Amino acid sequence: METDLHEKYELQALFDLSKALNSSLNLKTILDTILLTPMGKLLIAKGIVLVAKDGHGFEVEALKGLARNMLGRVVEIDAFPDGPTYLKDLPPSAWQALLSKNGIEVVIPILHDGKELGLIGFGKKVVPIEITDSEMDYLHSLSNIAATAVQNGVIFQQLNTSNRKLEKKVQELNTLSEIVRELNSTLSSLDSERVINLLAYSIMGEMMVNRCLIFLGDRGGLTLSLSKGVPEEQAKEFLKPELVEQLQGLNEPIFATSEPDETLSKTLSDAGIAVVVPMLVENKPKGVLALGEKITRLPFVKDELSFLSILGSWSMISIETARLIEQELQKQKLDEELRIASDIQRQLLPETCPSLDGYEIAAINYPSLHVGGDYYDCIKKNDDEYVFCIADVSGKGAPAALIMSNLQASLRVMVDADIPLNEIVQKINKIIYTNTPFDKFITAFFGVLNVKNGEITYVNAGHNPPYLYHADLSFRTLDCGGLILGMMPVVAYEQETLSLVAGDCLVMFTDGVSEAMNAESEEFEEHRIEKCVSDSYAMGAQGVMQHLIDEVEAFSAGMPQADDITVMVIRAL
Repeated sequence: METDLHEKYELQALFDLSKALNSSLNLKTILDTILLTPMGKLLIAKGIVLVAKDGHGFEVEALKGLARNMLGRVVEIDAFPDGPTYLKDLPPSAWQALLSKNGIEVVIPILHDGKELGLIGFGKKVVPIEITDSEMDYLHSLSNIAATAVQNGVIFQQLNTSNRKLEKKVQELNTLSEIVRELNSTLSSLDSERVINLLAYSIMGEMMVNRCLIFLGDRGGLTLSLSKGVPEEQAKEFLKPELVEQLQGLNEPIFATSEPDETLSKTLSDAGIAVVVPMLVENKPKGVLALGEKITRLPFVKDELSFLSILGSWSMISIETARLIEQELQKQKLDEELRIASDIQRQLLPETCPSLDGYEIAAINYPSLHVGGDYYDCIKKNDDEYVFCIADVSGKGAPAALIMSNLQASLRVMVDADIPLNEIVQKINKIIYTNTPFDKFITAFFGVLNVKNGEITYVNAGHNPPYLYHADLSFRTLDCGGLILGMMPVVAYEQETLSLVAGDCLVMFTDGVSEAMNAESEEFEEHRIEKCVSDSYAMGAQGVMQHLIDEVEAFSAGMPQADDITVMVIRAL
């Protein structure tokens, strides 16, 4: 009769336990019930539950009376028991030794449809009495009843974990969407710096970090574009050549603690950096994100690194786009400024050559860039005299054009001075010397044509000697003068006066003509100029000028124009 009552009590207890287990889907609650119910009933001081992890052994999910640091520990169980068993009866193994060391004596498997769900372990009773066979049967029954609840709890936990991951992914996608929308909005302001700042604050807020460095690729190296929470001098330690090479070679995130290179690892640690993430565009690193530890002290997980990689790459595309737009706008602005400068320079040159009785004058200028340093002019001094000039400023482009304008202004101011030409050139030399850098100079040829008596007075200031051709195609060069303008403050210049007779043709040019180069790296040189003039002499001033230009263009066909080209021809009729 007493046995029947005891069995009835056991059955009722198991029934109540089953109701308790199946009333919850929370795995922790289920496992705590599995431990506490038999431990209270049998007066056992220690208990533990290990739950199977897919392909990762068995993890300690619940314990009572044992050190809390065992929670989460994963062990491999090689010989899984098929029923309640004393550990001492099992073959020696690492997991058996671990449990025995912690005072566990009995283990009961949790099986469901032949699947090994977990393992329950109990220590000794508080009273010095061993667990009886009937109590072992009770524990076995308990594990059988618990198996379904554990299975449901594991599935529910996995669903919860999946849902949390899904929610996190949705949150990340929403965050990415918001950030990208903001990046595109910021991009409309055409400011890459704002894009970089937005990226930094978005990452720091999302990851909860207070240190962020952003490095961007620049001409084969890296530039520090942003430093938050790290002193700039310390951040610049990353720009050492040996570290730049490593950072530029990253194709996936790295952790500071796992980086094998001691120099990089120390630099990361000293700056408080925990993780480095490359910013890829078309799988090529274009920049680097370096982040400090989280404020929560939690480690970065794989999904977060994926999020950072995607965000970094999307942001890098926005940054590159902003850069390109900025460069294009700067180019457009520069082109507009150069166009204006070109218009101004064209206005400094004669719109047309003067028409003089008894003379033909033809001139042309081709700058190699928007603006150039070549100059020619023909200015009326009085009814009988005209001052003409051809000059070449060292260099080309805007700097040369500015110096050329200085020469033009100086000449036009002094053209009316009642002093000899060589003294005018001497004064112009001093002005150029005073107002230009030491490495800038001008070669120039100045002349005064008296249309009444047919005389030309000239000064050659280091310029390519012009050719004076006669009707019989004989010629001489005009090289009387002195030093290049701007070399010394005080220079004496000589002048020469000669007469022009009918048929005489004066051909002036800059070194853009004589030094024009063909595909074989040969220069046009003076002997070709002489032949051009001889061949086209009968064509008049305009014909000589145009033939020379045509021959230079044909000679250097397919090659870029390396220098400004200017030609001026005066012919006496």
